Amino acid sequence: MKFRSDIFWRSARGNCPDCAKPIVLNATKPWYQRLVNIPAVCASCGMTLRRKEGFFLGAMVWNYGLTAFGLLPLILLATTLGWLSHAHAIETAVVVIFIVPPFIHALSWRLWIGTYYAFLPDQLPSSGRRLDD
Repeated sequence: MKFRSDIFWRSARGNCPDCAKPIVLNATKPWYQRLVNIPAVCASCGMTLRRKEGFFLGAMVWNYGLTAFGLLPLILLATTLGWLSHAHAIETAVVVIFIVPPFIHALSWRLWIGTYYAFLPDQLPSSGRRLDD
């Protein structure tokens, strides 16, 4: 199994992993719904982006990983360097774990789709897989 970094980075930038065209978000929705809503299919090639139940778990792992191992260590570092008191660090951490995940949901979803198809490029519709999953 070979990791296809081109597919991963294409998806991470917000493009379809199959046709490489930008994934179009519904501009009529409010900004906060556009942060968390991922289109069901690619408008250009018709590839299914939101697959069957359970596929979202990979996005949850990315979301948890980015929050727990990306942001919380920064709070720990700020506390260690004396920039934050322990009480403020705890307050900041609680705010981070409740506020940040919804805002990085779309990014986490793109990273998960990119990871999945980068390891399994034969699952892409252009490789002969059905579009409807």
